[in-house]
Amino acid sequence: MKKSVFILCAALSLGACSLFPPPYKVPVTQGNLVTKEQLSQLQIGMSESQVTYLLGNPMLRDTFKPNEWHYLYTTLYATPDTKQSDADDLVLIFSDGVLTQIKNN
Repeated sequence: MKKSVFILCAALSLGACSLFPPPYKVPVTQGNLVTKEQLSQLQIGMSESQVTYLLGNPMLRDTFKPNEWHYLYTTLYATPDTKQSDADDLVLIFSDGVLTQIKNN
């Protein structure tokens, strides 16, 4: 009798733990954050060194397209039920060391 009461109490106690809210998950951010202010200062005709000074080093320089610089920024919001993410990709294209094209995705 005592053993079955103990097992019942233990099962109820452990089952009550599932009623607690899930722990807080911190959003995980990675990459180069490019603000609207920095983007407004970016202009066609800037040199590579000026762009690097303004935005920092790019996250990715394609081996096969060395004149393309990628500034990637992602944020992962994880909850116990779902995983959501936001991604921004800024692509800068240079020709002879001068910025010729800006693609903001």
